Amino acid sequence: MTKLDDLDLKLIYLLMDDARLSISELADRLGISRPTVRARLEKLEKEEIIQGYTIKLNPELQRAHNVVALIVKTKNPEKMEEFEEIIEVNRFTSTKYLIKVAVENMEELRKVIEGTGVEVIEVMPILESREKKLKPKIKVPFKCNYCGKEIVGEPIVYKYHNKVYFFCCPTCFREFKKARENLEKVKLSKEQKVENTNGHRDHLHG
Repeated sequence: MTKLDDLDLKLIYLLMDDARLSISELADRLGISRPTVRARLEKLEKEEIIQGYTIKLNPELQRAHNVVALIVKTKNPEKMEEFEEIIEVNRFTSTKYLIKVAVENMEELRKVIEGTGVEVIEVMPILESREKKLKPKIKVPFKCNYCGKEIVGEPIVYKYHNKVYFFCCPTCFREFKKARENLEKVKLSKEQKVENTNGHRDHLHG
């Protein structure tokens, strides 16, 4: 696998948050040129670090089926590949599997079980599914956006004004936010002074 750097990781984080971002938008948020973003994306795709771009469906669409988890035994796991109703297969011994099946009713489930020839050990209807957003576990030598030191371990990731920042510790993160808030206050104060000055001039001319 190609060695990644902090720019690659920032690009990955932005795309994980919104895979629809254009090259121009990514370039703007990262503060780099569009050709650089394009080259990085091509590299990440070629190395299969980014294996595809996807969409998140409304959960109401997914509830059109009943999802059932089954613990089964089978010596012919390849048979399960023939059924599109089986949406997930997890093996935990040579013959024992945890599978998820999406069906409209129990009759469809019965047909899947009979068709695969599996021995059902346990049936568990899934009442609710919550997808946990996983962070990429990549060891990348990159620097804290506040103190400049190299970050060891998992970074604190912060998105601010459509840009992504990495911090080595809560203290740097807190100080960065405080500095940004002070800058915003100074900027707002200057804008108010300009508005007051223009308003005073308009009043004099009036």
